[in-house]
Amino acid sequence: MSQDAVERVLGRLITDARFCRAVGDSLEAACLQQGYRLSPTELRLLSELELTRIAALAAGIDPGLCRADTPLA
Repeated sequence: MSQDAVERVLGRLITDARFCRAVGDSLEAACLQQGYRLSPTELRLLSELELTRIAALAAGIDPGLCRADTPLA
């Protein structure tokens, strides 16, 4: 497992609304497009995350910590 890639994906999910929407369509495609190399196990485990919980966490993040080009709405 690549802990670094997992942490990067989790961080992006919380701070990048555009990436989060792309993950909602296809986790594997979104990760490949961004260059995240994840094992099948990592993809499976990340796909089990509830994106509504990620969105709730993201809503509490100060906008200064989020990507400027991706509003969290």
